[in-house]
Amino acid sequence: MAATVIIHTTTTGWLNLDAWSETYIAAHWLVTNELPAHEYQSETHHGPLSQMVLIAAHQLIEIMFFQCVRVITDGNPKQFTKIENKYQNTSFKKALEEWPEIITGTKFDLTQEPLKSADHLRARRNATVHKRSALTSLEMARSALFSAVEASKAISEHLLGEAGFKYNSVLYKYPLKQEQWFSQVKLINEAT
Repeated sequence: MAATVIIHTTTTGWLNLDAWSETYIAAHWLVTNELPAHEYQSETHHGPLSQMVLIAAHQLIEIMFFQCVRVITDGNPKQFTKIENKYQNTSFKKALEEWPEIITGTKFDLTQEPLKSADHLRARRNATVHKRSALTSLEMARSALFSAVEASKAISEHLLGEAGFKYNSVLYKYPLKQEQWFSQVKLINEAT
């Protein structure tokens, strides 16, 4: 009887998860597995879940921004004391408008995508969380997540260089469809 050679190769691997990747994976799961394709398919719980995606999307942008700033300030002690002194008590809007120029010599262009959508998302997130309880549609949720990922890439590349975005393996494993920019999406009326 002839011997049979069995060749089997097994590879293992894992994603190194952190605040950005875990937040993305959770929002991605909601968008791809929980939220229906169309508004007419929505149930009562899909509205609040859409709000959660919008809030998580904005959180991705903040995580990325402050993560990049921390890498730069920690790697260059005493060089960015103006940022270090205000790190704990500054508003995200003010930091986004001022700190990139302090770090790189160039401001973020908040009039161009994807940072234009990041700024619109910041404003809508604030309207959702504070004061007005702004509502979120399925389209807004999907657009927010797509725009936040693209803004995260732009922020990290602006502050840390071309290799600054370290989550391509996460996006490869959990791909996201291209959506309309958040700055172009139709916002639904706020709750009164």
